[in-house]
Amino acid sequence: MTQPRSTLAPYAPAMRDPDPAAARRAAREAWHQTGLVLINPEWLHAWTDRKQLELLADKVHGTRPRDAGGT
Repeated sequence: MTQPRSTLAPYAPAMRDPDPAAARRAAREAWHQTGLVLINPEWLHAWTDRKQLELLADKVHGTRPRDAGGT
């Protein structure tokens, strides 16, 4: 006997908690396949690396507003 399915069942996969490892894999694949760079500052442990990333992002995209979570 099968269980009744909810009309929301197709959306269940989208409601799961984010998987940091999957995000890292997706970023790596984007780099290898297309040259697109996606770096989460939290992946960088050294303060100097994070600051360098922020400076490059500011140069390319403009400075983030302070209330947007920037440091």
